[in-house]
Amino acid sequence: MSSFKDAVKSGMNEYLVDLKTKLEGLTEAEIYWNATLGSNSIAWLVWHMARVEDGWINSTIAGGESVWDSGNWAERTGVTHENGDFGETDDEAPSLPVVDVGVVIDYYDAVRAAAFEVIDDMTDEDLSQSFTRGNRSVTWSWILGHVLVEEAQHLGQVGFIRGMIRGLNG
Repeated sequence: MSSFKDAVKSGMNEYLVDLKTKLEGLTEAEIYWNATLGSNSIAWLVWHMARVEDGWINSTIAGGESVWDSGNWAERTGVTHENGDFGETDDEAPSLPVVDVGVVIDYYDAVRAAAFEVIDDMTDEDLSQSFTRGNRSVTWSWILGHVLVEEAQHLGQVGFIRGMIRGLNG
């Protein structure tokens, strides 16, 4: 099982390192820029990516409190979205208050440390444990795969938005 854990953690490390690289040098205006009304800014995507990983791994799989809640990150960031950023309307998504993205990255780093503890403690049997979400049942292995796919998609969006703002070499 360690090779599976290593593969998941490697993918998670790769997208977080790449995300931090894509944020380097961006101004606050660029981080909060929206291509169109109702589209997501880079700031919102970074926050959402951290919340996704925290929600699925640290809360759902671990069965406890999210790092967001246990670390008092709503107060620390000033982000108090009640629905946790899932299923927001076009008006809600771009309404993320201005927050230091460095603080959001600090939250993401805390999420990652906790997530790796959860993954390190998993057994082969754990991967087939199921969780009911809505009207379907998913396994822990599905959740880990989903997190990798969703985070990769959002990382691509961050890169695309950065490219729209700065061009190919920006």
